[in-house]
Amino acid sequence: MNNPTNIKALILPELFPDFEGDMKGVFIEDYLLAVHSKIDTQTLYVRLRGEQKGCVSELYKNKFKLTRVVVCNRNLPKWTKPLLYLKWFWKGYQYGITFKSTNIIHAHGLVVNGLLAYFISKKLKIPFVVTEHTGPFSRITQHPILSKIARFVGKKADKVLVVSEHQKQEVLKLNIPENKIIVIYNPVNDIIFKPKPENILFNKIAFVSRLDEFKGGLRTLKAFHQLLSTHPDYELKIVGEGEEKVAIENYIEENQLQNKVKMKGLLTKAEIAKTLKTVDFLVFPSRHETFGLVVAEALCCGVPVVCTNQTAPKEFVNKTNGILVNPDDVNAIYEAMLQMIKNYNQYNSSNISEKTSKQFGITTFGNKLTAIYQELCAE
Repeated sequence: MNNPTNIKALILPELFPDFEGDMKGVFIEDYLLAVHSKIDTQTLYVRLRGEQKGCVSELYKNKFKLTRVVVCNRNLPKWTKPLLYLKWFWKGYQYGITFKSTNIIHAHGLVVNGLLAYFISKKLKIPFVVTEHTGPFSRITQHPILSKIARFVGKKADKVLVVSEHQKQEVLKLNIPENKIIVIYNPVNDIIFKPKPENILFNKIAFVSRLDEFKGGLRTLKAFHQLLSTHPDYELKIVGEGEEKVAIENYIEENQLQNKVKMKGLLTKAEIAKTLKTVDFLVFPSRHETFGLVVAEALCCGVPVVCTNQTAPKEFVNKTNGILVNPDDVNAIYEAMLQMIKNYNQYNSSNISEKTSKQFGITTFGNKLTAIYQELCAE
């Protein structure tokens, strides 16, 4: 089993894109891409609800084997949700155990898919690993039922993969043995996120994320508004959709910033990469991130960042590639923008991109994940 070509992995994602440009679970594509040339993968995506009930198999993007299972196509009363989850679990188990040639299972999420992976692996007598992405992880540790399930699955899993040192410390609160936990980070698609032209100034800044309040889109906009008093030639590009969109649009209209702030909406990964290559730096004052994928993607393009000093991103953002700030301090974000513009020549785009690619790129990540699969399959 030491030969990776003999490994057949069953992937159980929490989310998976429904269409090109759908950002829901899009990072799973990078996980699959990272090992695609080395091992055989089959993805089983089981959903509670969808437009069409049943099971459909496809070759996603003509590359990845994918089975989609939808348990229910109707909106049912809330009290039926526990029963619906039981049906979800049973359907997932029934389909999961049909992949008899599988010799390892990789689930995403300790609670739901992790528990499903445990029972499938027990039936097929194969190892399973779980990658945990939940942020903030306190949503699990502070929940009496979810924490017990996560602890049980974590102790039963052969390995628990986490996407930052910060998250490792959070997962350890469940009393999962430390020797089971591996910090593997997340893959960054350095095939798409390539270096921008060196030393070219665009006088443009980007914010890329879901427009959720904790991510900091409105705070970025307010800081940028301050910046215009001394740097009126700059433009802000806001990429994403979410709950804060209306507040952002209202602020733009109230302050007559339509010519200075461009709302780009939802973009595909390739479009985000193209956008990042036409800005000077990224601003991302999120309160909490288990990894901070968009930060790593910007760095992979050689784009320095003004970034949150909270949780995971500070593990790989430093004075050579960015500035860390208090995510709730609009004035601090503004001051960091000023500092970034003033000292922009100190950032070497090629070096930033090369270092990030070596740390998180598709090849690097694929080698790490394949080695974990090989070790467990050999045992």
